[in-house]
Amino acid sequence: MTNSETIEVINALRGLPPEKVAELRDFALFLRDKYGKPGEIQYSDEWSEEDLADASNAVFEYAYKTEKEEDR
Repeated sequence: MTNSETIEVINALRGLPPEKVAELRDFALFLRDKYGKPGEIQYSDEWSEEDLADASNAVFEYAYKTEKEEDR
């Protein structure tokens, strides 16, 4: 999963009520246990160009959204 896909999923979760988030979490863990591949997750402290672009996009998206809400 790319960082932009991760951000998209997280943003979708923010719009759900807590009980639906819990259901989705349970379902995601079920899918991970059933279809996930051990050792597939790679952790690194280094940022790729894609990571930097995703972070920049998220910051600008948040700033734009916040600015729109303040204009109301």
